[in-house]
Formats: sequence, C-alpha cells, structure tokens
Amino acid sequence: MNYFEFTEDELKSNKNGILSPRQKETLNTMAYAVRKSSKSGVWIILGFSGLGLCILLAMFLSTMDARRLQTLGPQMAVGLCFTVFAILALIALSLFISNRNAAKLESAQVLSVEGIVKHDSSYSDSGSFTSYYVYFGKKYFAYTDDMSHIFPEGAKFRVYYSKAGQIELIMSFEKIS
Repeated sequence: MNYFEFTEDELKSNKNGILSPRQKETLNTMAYAVRKSSKSGVWIILGFSGLGLCILLAMFLSTMDARRLQTLGPQMAVGLCFTVFAILALIALSLFISNRNAAKLESAQVLSVEGIVKHDSSYSDSGSFTSYYVYFGKKYFAYTDDMSHIFPEGAKFRVYYSKAGQIELIMSFEKIS
C-alpha cells in the first residue's frame, strides 16, 4: 500500500516552503468535500428536527382540551419558536465551523520536522483496532497501518507536512544520512 505519492519536484517545492500545484489541488478538493458534506448534513438535521417537532406537537395536542389549549397556547408558541431558533443556530454554527476548517485546509502552509524515527502502537478495545504512531523526534503522526516499512526505526528523516486544524498531512519526506 502506497501512502505517499509525491514527485521530486514536489519535494523541492516543499523544501522551499511552498505546496506544489497538485498538493494545493488535493487540499482544495478536501476543503470542497468538507463544505459539501456539512451542507448536505443540514437537510438531514432539518428533516429529523421537523419530524421530531411534529411528533411532539401531535402528542402534546392529543392530550389537550380546548380550555387548556387557550391558556397554554402562547407558552407552546414561545417554546416552539425557541426550539426552531435553537436548531437554526446550531446549524449556522455547524456551517461556520466547517467553513472555517475548510478555509484552513485551503490556506495550509508547509511545515517541517526532522528527527530519528521511533515507532509505537496502541490497541483500542472499544474500536477493535490498532493505531500506529511514527515519531520524528518529538513530533508524531498516527496511522491505521504499520509504517515501519516506509520509515525504518532508527533512521533519520525530514518530513514536510501541512497542518490545518486537527488534520496533519505528510506532503513529502526525505531520508537524511
């Protein structure tokens, strides 16, 4: 399995502190996917929220008589308005955060770290999977597969990566003698 597909020209660009056009395109594609998935999630949120509100309203109104409805009607209207406002505020916050994360992806800079490679792993009982960690000095990257065949233990590497929020992507690397 080949995780890192970069050319010699991309490595040269990363050494100069810039992303290659292909790397920029990859990050822009990821940003587009983040925005698109958050926008499609809005319709799911609205659908389930509307369904839930209709069910609750129907259950509440089925137990009401005309006299109690007149006295509780304004309170119900205020509660319904607050619920709709809260749902819309959460959707707006979700869209804002996803757009901010996408913008971070689009404007990611090349960072570098160099160090001697060490490996570690941890097993998650709840998820039934193993996480593999590759350390370059004090900086580490997490993977779902063992990376010891790409980064041998004890070798010295310089890694060029981009960090956008929680996402860290290795763009290129070189072995240092």
